[in-house]
Amino acid sequence: MRDKIAEFEKRNVQLLAIDPHESHRVRHMLRDVGTKPDEVLYPVLADPVNATSATYGVAFQMSIHTEWSNRPATFVIDKEGVIRYEKRGTTFADRPKPVDILKEIDKLGKDK
Repeated sequence: MRDKIAEFEKRNVQLLAIDPHESHRVRHMLRDVGTKPDEVLYPVLADPVNATSATYGVAFQMSIHTEWSNRPATFVIDKEGVIRYEKRGTTFADRPKPVDILKEIDKLGKDK
């Protein structure tokens, strides 16, 4: 997503990432993968009680190693709060590529 942020901005799209951990764990995980805070060009929101994950129906739906975790999911939500696209992963790595999300956003623009 980081590499395609300009493409999302051209389309007037706000990216948000939601992580089901406390904010200090989110920062730690970003550091572990070699990402500096100033390299993340969109908000990464901490959801330690899984309120947002539960609202969107992805909380505790996947067993990873020995614990239950949230299913990875991507949603495109319009300004009125209507979900226009969703992809619910079946594995931890099952996530759409940024280019595929951009294609979905472009389709929505043509539907107007």
